[in-house]
Amino acid sequence: METKSRLHEQDLQRLRGLRLIDDDFLKEVFDGNIKASELLLNVIFDRADMKVIKVIGQREIKGIEGHSVRLDIMAEDSENKVYDIEVQRSDRGWLPQRARYNSSMMDTVLLPAGEDYSALVPTYVIFLTENDAVGDGLPLHEYRMTDKYTGNLLDDGRNIIFVNGENKDERTSLGKLVHDFKCTSPDDMYFDVFAKSVRHFKETEGGITHMCKVMEDMRKEAAVLSVVRAYRNINMGDAEIKERIMEQFSLTKTEAQAYMDSDKENT
Repeated sequence: METKSRLHEQDLQRLRGLRLIDDDFLKEVFDGNIKASELLLNVIFDRADMKVIKVIGQREIKGIEGHSVRLDIMAEDSENKVYDIEVQRSDRGWLPQRARYNSSMMDTVLLPAGEDYSALVPTYVIFLTENDAVGDGLPLHEYRMTDKYTGNLLDDGRNIIFVNGENKDERTSLGKLVHDFKCTSPDDMYFDVFAKSVRHFKETEGGITHMCKVMEDMRKEAAVLSVVRAYRNINMGDAEIKERIMEQFSLTKTEAQAYMDSDKENT
């Protein structure tokens, strides 16, 4: 009981420090949250008329032969445009490659079998990075494929956007959005829609309970994957690994297989 109580207190402390730029928190706040998603997209695109009709936090897309991908937020608007919204805190140099991969994986689920390629809808991969990913100080960059020689746009519907998380110009809506994504307290936020959503998960009984369960599940996943990797490092067969983690963590066959598949996808 003491250990469980201590872990609960650690979860509460961690919850107080979470921000929207932390992907695990972002997914929970934005999942099904039409108003917050509309605000986010309208600010990024400097519009006021965008209407979101569907938003899902943490959409997983399975790769057929390559890596699978988990999108932080996947949203669809009233014009049938689809958005993958990601937050990125590390300074790893493969951000453009990740954006390319996410874009291609979105197409695999957006084009039904038998449909003509003309049915592909416009897609936007949006990264809000904690640091200045491009390094030129500009608040936002939008990329499309163009002809090297003429500069003409290849209008294939793919768009990649980087939002600079070091933008401190709070005179602009985009600067205010970046500020809000880095706030730990809803009281410090500019946008009421974000503040209300964050306050629910940090200050209401139901929201706090939900987030503590999310963090408990994350701890369990980390523990299981650690054991799976340790067994694989000593060349233990998958069948035996599966049996061992089922017994050690009281998992069903389906749950155990999901953890093992997840480990393979991320190695």
